[in-house]
Amino acid sequence: MENARIRWLSGCWDLVECTFTAPDGAARTPWGAAPVGILVITPSGELSAHGGRSDRAPFAGEDPAPGEKQQAYDDYFSYYGRIVRVDDEAGTMLTAVDGATNPAWIGGEQLRYLDIQDDDHIVLRTPPLALAGSVVVGRMAWRRRDGGGAW
Repeated sequence: MENARIRWLSGCWDLVECTFTAPDGAARTPWGAAPVGILVITPSGELSAHGGRSDRAPFAGEDPAPGEKQQAYDDYFSYYGRIVRVDDEAGTMLTAVDGATNPAWIGGEQLRYLDIQDDDHIVLRTPPLALAGSVVVGRMAWRRRDGGGAW
């Protein structure tokens, strides 16, 4: 799907902030104060999003222990697919997910609320979702990468 908004979004974006906020206002930063990540969007609407902790610890050995595997999963997330709809009026973007670290997302769709702050900054917010036993709203702030503008 190619449209003017997807063309404008196309390029590389760096993750600058990630928070998950509960209905009572309590906010969590599961990837710490300085998360890292990249969002890549092509003019045809292909999307790949990655995010995680900047201070991920390496495994102690060649074969990671179960706790190390769990921590690696908790400290990193990604998904990819194709944007199937952008609604500028509603401020939403819908992606059909082809692959994700969470297998439950594969074959489904992910809705994001798109807040355009300026030419180089966007925020993607999730609808309420279950995370670690509570319902939260995710907020990921992205900055356009230098030289990563529209193709």
